[in-house]
Amino acid sequence: MSEIPLCSIVISSQLPPDEIEYLETLLEMNSIKVQKSPSRIVGADDIVFVATVVGGIAATANLIEYSIKVAKAINNWRQKLREKGIEPKGTLEHPVRPTLDLSTATDEEIEEWLSQK
Repeated sequence: MSEIPLCSIVISSQLPPDEIEYLETLLEMNSIKVQKSPSRIVGADDIVFVATVVGGIAATANLIEYSIKVAKAINNWRQKLREKGIEPKGTLEHPVRPTLDLSTATDEEIEEWLSQK
C-alpha cells in the first residue's frame, strides 16, 4: 500500500517528552500513521513527525476527512497543553503551503490549513 503524506509536524523538544508522545498517540488513534523523520534537521533539538495516510483510492478520496482528524487531534493536544500551562511550540509544514505556527494559529486556521489540497 502506498502512503499519502499529509504534512510534517515539527515539535520543539523543549516540550515534555510525554506531551510529545501524547500527540503521536492521538494521531495514531485517528488512523494517521506518524513516523519520526531522521533525515531533516530543523533546530538542534526539534522533533519532526511526518503524518501520512496508508491506502490507495479510498484514502485519497477521504483525504480531507483524514486532514480534519489530524486538525482535531492537534487542537485537542494544544488545548491539553494549555490547560497545564504549557505553550504548544511547533509548526505544520508542507512543500506547497506556508508554514503554520502552532502556538499562534487558531483551531480554525489549523483545520483550514490541513484541508487545503
